[in-house]
Amino acid sequence: MPTFSAFIARTILPCIVTLFGLTAGQFAHSAEKNSTLRLLVVPQFPATEIHATWSKLLDGLKKDGLPEIELVFAKDITEFESQFKAGQAELIYCNPYHMVMAKKAQGYTPLIRDSKPLTGILVATTGSAQDGIKELSELNGKTLLFPSPNAFGASLYMRALLKREKGLEFTTKYVKTHSNVIRGVVRGEGQAGGMVNATLLAETPELQQKVKVIYETPPAPPHPIAAHPRVDASTREAIAAAILGHIKTHKQVGEDIQMPNPVRADYFKDYKPLENLGLEAFLSN
Repeated sequence: MPTFSAFIARTILPCIVTLFGLTAGQFAHSAEKNSTLRLLVVPQFPATEIHATWSKLLDGLKKDGLPEIELVFAKDITEFESQFKAGQAELIYCNPYHMVMAKKAQGYTPLIRDSKPLTGILVATTGSAQDGIKELSELNGKTLLFPSPNAFGASLYMRALLKREKGLEFTTKYVKTHSNVIRGVVRGEGQAGGMVNATLLAETPELQQKVKVIYETPPAPPHPIAAHPRVDASTREAIAAAILGHIKTHKQVGEDIQMPNPVRADYFKDYKPLENLGLEAFLSN
């Protein structure tokens, strides 16, 4: 198995040296200093599903020559937020507003994101009981399902828009994951539920056919992979380049983690504008 430094020297070092002005010795020292990394993934899905999809990427990166990146878990969004606010993981995969929170709390820097914008969607069942829903106003006073308070497109941004722009009043029920939202709507636990377009498309065709989209938020930058500032710039570059290269040649891996067409991310261009949405009133601490 080639070492991390050998991998860098062979594939990425030339562009890093040009970009950052590093010598080979300085870069090798940097890579060694950051040889143990942990990746914390937002729990949109059950832990077993997160492990199955993300392990493919991490195993592939290890085969490509990167050092092992340990996948770590949070039982729910609240624990996930507590962990990144405390800077417990070197790498995180988070929703767009979590990126804002992580930047403010610890100085996390986004590395890569998918090229396709994220939109939150509100779904209702296609069953006979809900066929009559034509206008959002018909949901006034009803129960709506959301994965968690601070899930961005599926809950935080969605609830703000429904209340501020659409004037809806509704009972909120949090069910932990996007998977639970769509299943709860189908079972009639709520008249509608918040998800994001990517998680709906990840469900089976049979389940997708049981719901319809009745509202969609404006687009926003999608979930990034971000690094803590203790991961130095040269190592961040190496990780980003390795992930971009791996997904380019292993498209299904990118599909599985909802990042089929990854591109470089920039906080000030992509995520800082979200600071101006005024969502603090809808955050749950």
